[in-house]
Parts: sequence; C-alpha cells; structure tokens
Amino acid sequence: MFHDPEFLPFDPNRRPTYRASLRNFLEAFPPQAYRDGFTSLPGFMTAPRIFYLTDPDLIEELLVTRAEHFTRDIVTANAIKGPIDRESLFFAEGAEWKWQRRAVSPAFRHENILALVPTFAKCAERQAQAWRAAPAGAPIDAMRAMLRTTFSVIEAAVLGASDSLDGEKFLDALTPALGTMGWRYIYALFGLPMWLPHPGAARARAAIRYLGGETAKAVAARRATGVERRDILGLLLSARDPETNRVMTEAELAGNLYSVIVAGHETAAVALTFTLWLLAKDQASQQRVRKEVRTVAGDAAIGPDTVEKLVFTRQALLEGMRLFPPAPSIGRQPRRDTMLGPHKVLAKEPIYVALWCLHRNEKLWDTPNAFDPDRFAPEKAKARHRYAYLPFGAGPRICVGMNFALLEMTTIVATLIREFRLSPAPGHRLELATTFTVRPKGGLPLVFEPVEASALRTAAE
Repeated sequence: MFHDPEFLPFDPNRRPTYRASLRNFLEAFPPQAYRDGFTSLPGFMTAPRIFYLTDPDLIEELLVTRAEHFTRDIVTANAIKGPIDRESLFFAEGAEWKWQRRAVSPAFRHENILALVPTFAKCAERQAQAWRAAPAGAPIDAMRAMLRTTFSVIEAAVLGASDSLDGEKFLDALTPALGTMGWRYIYALFGLPMWLPHPGAARARAAIRYLGGETAKAVAARRATGVERRDILGLLLSARDPETNRVMTEAELAGNLYSVIVAGHETAAVALTFTLWLLAKDQASQQRVRKEVRTVAGDAAIGPDTVEKLVFTRQALLEGMRLFPPAPSIGRQPRRDTMLGPHKVLAKEPIYVALWCLHRNEKLWDTPNAFDPDRFAPEKAKARHRYAYLPFGAGPRICVGMNFALLEMTTIVATLIREFRLSPAPGHRLELATTFTVRPKGGLPLVFEPVEASALRTAAE
C-alpha cells in the first residue's frame, strides 16, 4: 500500500458551489459523499436539487433492479449533446436503445476483442520506439503519449488502418471539443441555451463539426470499398438486430463510430496516464508488474494467450481507475416522482452516482486514498459489494466496450513497463482539469528510462 498526498489532489469543499464546476466539478461533490451514501446539493434559482449517491445498495436499485424507472439525466444529456453525437447508443432510450445495443454488442464479443490483442501490442511498441528515440532523462507528457497510443489503436483496431482520417488533426480537435464541458454543464443545469457565448465555445463548435464530418467520411469511405473486414467498423457495418434484422442508418453508424472513437480513446488514455503515474510513484508495484510481464511473456509481444495471465498488471489498472475514474459520475433521473430506497426524488431532480467519491468512500475502502493494487486480488474482489466499484458503469447500460478497454490497457501497460522504468518528473504537482473526463491539467510529465540503463545506473550507484 503506497501513500502520497497527491493521490487526493484537492481538499473537498466544505460548502460546494455550482461555481466550482467551472474549475473542477469534482470539487462540487459534497464532503459527506466521501462518508455517507446519499447526500444532496440544494437547488438554486432555476437549478434543481441534485442528489449524490455512494451507497452500493441504492446504486444497485438505481442502475440495475429498477433501471427502467430512470432515464439518463437531462442535465448531462444536454451538456454533452455537442461533444457526443446524439444519434449514438449513448443517447438512445427504450426500444431504440435496446435494438442498437443488440446490434452493436457482437462487435465487442470477447473472442473478437481477444483477436485484436496483437494490434494493441503493435501500437504499444510504436510508442516504446518513440520513447527510445527521445532524449534520455527528459520528461515526456504521458497524457499526450497515451492519447496518441490509444488513437493509434482506434485507427488500427476500429477503423482498420484506414487513411480516411488524419489522426493528428483529429486528435488535436478533441481537446477543444471536450474542453468546455464545465460551461456546458452549468448552462444545462440552469436551463440556459447552449448558443449563449462562453469561453472556448466557438472553437469547440468548429472542432465538433470537424470531428463529426470526418467520422461520417470514414463510414462512407469504408462502405464504398465494399470490402468486409473484422475490425470494429466492419462489424458495425454488418451489425443487425438479431430479433428484427434491422441495420443501422448512416447517421446511426456515424454516431456510434464517433462515440467509440471519442469516448473509448479518451477514457482509455486517461486511465493509462494515471496508472503509469501511480506506478511511477510506487516503484515496488512497478517492479511487480515488470516481473510478472517477463515471467508470463518473456521478451515476446503480449498476445491473446498471455494477456489474461497478467493478473497483477490488471490489478494495477483497476486500482488506477479506482483512484482516478475517467468518468467521475453516472447521471440518472426518475421518469416520474418516485422513491429511491427511503428517499423521495422528484422527476426533475438528477441523481449522480458519484464514482469519484464512491471509490474513495471511507466506509467502503480501507485507507481509500492510498494506491494498493492488491485490493483487486481475486479473493478481496469477491468479498466486496458488486456496486462499490463502477469505472464502467453497471446494469443494462454498462459500457459495451469494457472488455476492449481492459485488454487494450493491460497490453499497453505491460509492453511499456517491461521496457521502461518510470519516475515522476521532479517538481511537478498534479492538478485536475475535469472536462469530459478527469484529465491532468496541462498534461502529466514522467521520466522514462530504459530498464537496462536504469539497472546499470543503480549498480553503479
């Protein structure tokens, strides 16, 4: 178990305010959410009262046993309708959601994703080559590196190495497209029209138009080839509802591909960045990962036959996503006035499963702000409430790409840690900038050193 004050990089506000959402909406979570299971932020002017949920039993009721009684909360839906395509599975409800989910799910079957592991390994190796070519000992922004790596995975495993997207331009457009979420959330909360000006709005709209247009072009370009491939785009193009035989429209295809690219690439990059940073802090756990990878795979590329044997590596990732969940909350809203457990909730009142607080709740986790991958050892995981840990959500709307992300991230961490010793950049202090995800503000510099050079230097010392 490794302790560092930066693992909770801000003090929870004793009196949270809506203004805090503009700086870092994690600070809007009331401090009681780190201890209690059901707390609220009072309504203000046109903004409704907000509930924050960290009780696993109530979370199970909300997301699983009574999921049909709740819809995606209007505030979040309105806030992200720009950055996320409204034709995608993310926004669909009822029968529309069910058929899209049935059609999309086969693309993410375990055997399909396992076959992509060599592609994940090749993308990780390209990143390793870039680090080997960098000046020795110079800090490298891990966030930017992981964004590039996960986007290369998207290009290869989702788009099939298509040249229909300009990867660097697409990647550069994502930052402004997702960067005004604090303002959009405040506007949605108070019912303000999104066309009202706010800092970065014009640039964000231009970036969103570019991203949507380029994604639609990628779909059209693949369809025009007439070639069937087993990448994710190919599987989406051939997807049919097994009950009705319905296929997706061009708009639905583009919307779901866009969501896979944006959400899948961004969240994986964030989770990888923080996991690498945590391992850089905790050298003992980093060495355990390295030893496991060498024991399981030797010097060979991580493959379908080895990736699932990297148990401790996966545990480190799971613990990284506990401390720094890429998506810090899950929003729902009752379809009509209802009870959630003993609590009355009105139809207009959003309920947020506060993952950031749930994963650090003092009643659910021992020393919750410490880094300890052994929390996810099989015997300990089985003893934990199923709904105390939800980086991918839960219930019918659990993230369809969860298995893709876990196999991708395990492969990347294993490939990089086997070859490089990571350490924190001297003098850097972590700050968070919550946009669409929990990103490190201004990037996250780490120092990377080839393992062989590190061993020689240590022996000399």
